[in-house]
Amino acid sequence: MTALSSYSTGTVSVAEDGTTVTGTSTIWLTAGNVKPGDLFQSGHFVAKITDVTDDTHLVILPWPGSTLSGATYAIWKESQQRIVGETYARDVDKIVSAWNTSGFFVFVDIAETVPDPSLGDDGQYAFQPTTGKTWAKVAGVWSYLGIYKAFQLKGAWSGATAYAANDVVTLSGSSYVCVLDHTNHTPPNATYWQLLASKGDTGATGSTGAAGTNAPTYGGTSTTSLAIGTGSKVFTTQAGLAYNNGARVRASSGANWLEGVATYSGTTLTITSDKTNGSGTFASWTFNVAGQPGAGDLSSANNLSDVANVATARANLGAGTVNSVTAGTGLSGGTITSSGTIALALNNATLQAAPSNPAGVASFVMLGLGSTCHITPIYSTRILVTISGHASNGGAGTFTNLTIRYGTGTAPANGASPTGTTATTPMSVASSTNLTPFSLTTIITGLTAGVAYWLDLSASPLSGTSSLGGINCTAVEL
Repeated sequence: MTALSSYSTGTVSVAEDGTTVTGTSTIWLTAGNVKPGDLFQSGHFVAKITDVTDDTHLVILPWPGSTLSGATYAIWKESQQRIVGETYARDVDKIVSAWNTSGFFVFVDIAETVPDPSLGDDGQYAFQPTTGKTWAKVAGVWSYLGIYKAFQLKGAWSGATAYAANDVVTLSGSSYVCVLDHTNHTPPNATYWQLLASKGDTGATGSTGAAGTNAPTYGGTSTTSLAIGTGSKVFTTQAGLAYNNGARVRASSGANWLEGVATYSGTTLTITSDKTNGSGTFASWTFNVAGQPGAGDLSSANNLSDVANVATARANLGAGTVNSVTAGTGLSGGTITSSGTIALALNNATLQAAPSNPAGVASFVMLGLGSTCHITPIYSTRILVTISGHASNGGAGTFTNLTIRYGTGTAPANGASPTGTTATTPMSVASSTNLTPFSLTTIITGLTAGVAYWLDLSASPLSGTSSLGGINCTAVEL
């Protein structure tokens, strides 16, 4: 037997013969713990609750006991508001009656294939929302009616798609509806597909549309009298031509023509001529689009006189006979011998200099000859260099190491630190108080034609101070 339910959380205060109960740590209203008609008890005294003001205040009949403060209590839950009344019972009865009416649906679980035979009455239906399958109960048995759900448009048929009943696909201009779940069965397989709409026949040929307007064309003519030549040439021609500003246009009169970039507006065509053929003044012209000349464009009328390099052009053409020689860079002209060979005179760069005697040196430094000894190759990358002279040193048995060096830019001064590119291995000269002659010769390669190069010696005495004199610098372009 279930005991009568009660609520007694917190403590209460109420005055003797009072009608308001104040609670501490109570939850009377929001949780539904107290309702009007419940009994309020503290000690041996009881009073009926007439209203629940909020979670901490109750209204009761006059309290028959003495004044309470922080007292324990109990609420006995016996209000009639806690009992389902006749109205609720009638509503439930209406719902049950509705379930029993003809046409009511029994829902079939997703895991079931048929409705539960114990459910439903004759004239009622069973429905499975996941598949759209529908049954009707007739003579106590569920009878399958079919699938009742909206078409699902799936687009073009694909062998990789899993199709369900009522999926609609298109193939070869016709549409089909799936009647059995499957994958990769091509329409119109009747086991899985039903034709929904077949592709229609080709319609009749439509009527011919109105003729369009002719598009603008190139071409055009002019009777403007103008001379063949370069510069601005203004022609009067037809309107409605297709030329755009910036197009390259050729104006021809027979074999004579001029061409250039043009502007066109109304009936005026202006050509800024930069190429021509022929000569004379003409008043009968035809126009057409011309191609943009490439870099180094040549004119046949000039017979190759306008090539950039005649010698290179001759070699490219495979010309095998030379009848004359014209002087050029590195050449001073030449003659053709009776045997057919060409004798050329080289116009090469040379150097012959005798610089002043440099100051004596006591350490590894430059002598400072480059301001006088310098050469600019004309056509070659090689020069033959010789620097000679004599050396002396106050210390007996002393050697001085000499090396040819070269470079570009400002030549080093006497006494400067060694710089430039070394052209020879060091030459040891025995230099005592007597004058010892020396001569260094080398071929320097890898030079650039047209660039000036200085030539100098670096000296490194083993001891004392070495003095050099009688120096001569000779260089010849090879």
